[in-house]
Amino acid sequence: MILFLSTFHLEPSVEVLLVPSEGSESQKLFCSGWGFNPQIKWLSESREIPSNSDITMGADGRVAVTSQVEITQTEWKTGNDFRCEVSDKSLNKKVNKSISLCSAKAKVVLYIKKHGVCFL
Repeated sequence: MILFLSTFHLEPSVEVLLVPSEGSESQKLFCSGWGFNPQIKWLSESREIPSNSDITMGADGRVAVTSQVEITQTEWKTGNDFRCEVSDKSLNKKVNKSISLCSAKAKVVLYIKKHGVCFL
């Protein structure tokens, strides 16, 4: 009996979220990524930001990695982009998403307009 294992194509993926931090001295950013062997790193401008990461395996064999960074409110309010990069060395692929004060506010405004919701 010959068994053929099909190789399915796994593209790494990434999502970035802003953790509400009103009244706090720091702003938390959360990133999650999927892939075969994903690694996460955070960047602002051209510098890497230290982060904490957790790795879990999904039922489908893909690996999930999550990471959180905390930045000062002063740094967050500069409007600089904070980029989460998920790379998969096994696949030689890299994906990233950015978030900033400006992009986060734009998403809230679009959500409010689309859903008729108002946050007080």
